[in-house]
Amino acid sequence: MSHRSTSPASEGTVELRPHTAASLEPLLRWKNDAEIQRLSDGGTQAYSRERIAATLERWMRPSEDIVHLAICLAGRDEPIGFLHLALIERAHRRCRLGIVIGEKDLWGRGYGHQAVVRAVGHAFDVLGLERITAEVLADNPRSARMLEGAGFVREGVMRESVHRDGRRVDELVYGLLRHEWRGRGV
Repeated sequence: MSHRSTSPASEGTVELRPHTAASLEPLLRWKNDAEIQRLSDGGTQAYSRERIAATLERWMRPSEDIVHLAICLAGRDEPIGFLHLALIERAHRRCRLGIVIGEKDLWGRGYGHQAVVRAVGHAFDVLGLERITAEVLADNPRSARMLEGAGFVREGVMRESVHRDGRRVDELVYGLLRHEWRGRGV
């Protein structure tokens, strides 16, 4: 699956593709980056090459309840990030979105927005889903703004949901419905 999107805030086109072996080194770097861990899942654990290779192998296998994709710039093989549509529940026509732009020098350029727009289009148009949720740590305003810019609505707060740095951190819950997406003229 290759989806393209451009955004006025970005300098290039983002493509979503299945993972390949080219994802291994970037994933290893990003999964072991303290700042990325802190902003995405609040964790601080170290990941071995073997563990990341096993994770990547799992991500490359087709699944009915999760879609893992590499976020790449057009014309480049190495990903700049990754995303997933997880917990796909066909009976309820819903899923959960997760995204990481791993190349920190590309943060704030609209690539996450582009990737989310493509993923949402895939979830609604190809998978036939009606609802997408996403959670972000309350102290990650960049991700919250990115979701809001893509049309997600803040629905609530999971209070003290994550344990990090010896304290509890809230998670913000966002949702997007198919009819809201279509109402945006997308």
